[in-house]
Amino acid sequence: MVAFFRNDSAENCLSRFYHGGDMKAINIGAALFFSMLIFSGCKEPPPPPPIIPAVVVAPAVMGSISPHSTEVGQVVAYDHVKLMARVSGFLVKKNFQEGQTVNEGTLLYMIEQGQYIADVKAAQATLMMMQANQKNADINYARQKELYQKDAVSQKVYDDATAKKMETDASVLGAQAKLDQANLNLSYTEIKAPFDGRVGLAAYSVGNLVGPDSGMLADIARIDPARVQFNLSEVDLLEFMRDKDNVKKDFLTVKLFFQDGKPYDQPGEITFWNNKVNSSTGTLLMQATFPNPKSLLMPGMYVKVRIEIKESTMAVMVPRNAVIEDQTGKSVLVVNKADVVERRKIVPVADQDQQDMDIGLKSGLQAGELVIVDGIQKVRPGIKVKAEVMPAPSALDAAGSSASTDESAAPAASQELLTKSSNNAPQPKLVLPKPEPKAEHKSTRR
Repeated sequence: MVAFFRNDSAENCLSRFYHGGDMKAINIGAALFFSMLIFSGCKEPPPPPPIIPAVVVAPAVMGSISPHSTEVGQVVAYDHVKLMARVSGFLVKKNFQEGQTVNEGTLLYMIEQGQYIADVKAAQATLMMMQANQKNADINYARQKELYQKDAVSQKVYDDATAKKMETDASVLGAQAKLDQANLNLSYTEIKAPFDGRVGLAAYSVGNLVGPDSGMLADIARIDPARVQFNLSEVDLLEFMRDKDNVKKDFLTVKLFFQDGKPYDQPGEITFWNNKVNSSTGTLLMQATFPNPKSLLMPGMYVKVRIEIKESTMAVMVPRNAVIEDQTGKSVLVVNKADVVERRKIVPVADQDQQDMDIGLKSGLQAGELVIVDGIQKVRPGIKVKAEVMPAPSALDAAGSSASTDESAAPAASQELLTKSSNNAPQPKLVLPKPEPKAEHKSTRR
């Protein structure tokens, strides 16, 4: 059969197969023929070249960074006083509105004064009587002393005059003390603001009987300036206390952020460091004072306190989205000079703001090395990549500003061009393809 195929052309072979011959031989020959054709065309093509993944890289640069710590703090009134009744009586006047800001010395409450005015007058009468006795005793003492010097009276008479004088002097002092106490009680009937501040809710209204056992009538708080208390961890404390001399020279700055994330526009100053660390929490109680002219800081309010060192330090900076964090720690993928991916372990600077776009490193990278910021998921260490350097922010800003300038310069011309084209140019029409006639289909098939 092979000889048969070799000696005859393909056309003659097919002619013999179709115009006669044994059908079995024809079938066998056809099977062999087509098998040879199939196997002759099944050679494997050469493998395609490997696809090099493209990634976006950014260079590590040197930048300044200030170690800082962010803690949760609470606003505390600079001064807070509970207004109490020191004498008993009915309230006859309430001279403020709840929540009102008052000045130092403003009369807030008045307790009925009739009884205390009478006590003052009685004390004054007693004092005047004691002073009269004192004057009589002084005259008698001077007389007996002169007679005693002339040996006109005995020693006993002189001693009695001396004792009487001392007794009346003591009586005058006692009467004066009672008068002072009466005046003091009378002054207690007027409850005044001890400083400039804001008054809280009134616990008693006019007509109530109050006294030392009545508790707080109202309270007043000084909110300008305001104090903010917070706790600093031992780790952050050690970071800030490396140089005590600098700490004493206002080495730290304090900033506040409200719960909505907006910053407070007034700088603060640390005014208190506790003398010991809380053994239960491992934190140190601290306090900062802030000006509060607009009364934005209210006592009891929770805020975020950012404590940082004024003098910044230089560190290698990389984009935060380039950092990979897993169980082994933090690392980045670096593209070396041969365009091969390498994995580098990094040690970030402690206490950095999580909202910063860049992160400072203590070790692991050098300035100028390229780290992958986009395409991290499709590469692995050891493979070759096609790196595209991310443009610097300044270049992007310049491009954006120039584009916006061009757009702002062209709107009039472009609008005019659009208007003309919309008015003069004919509207495009939708043209659908025409179906072929059915008759032609039939004739073609025939």
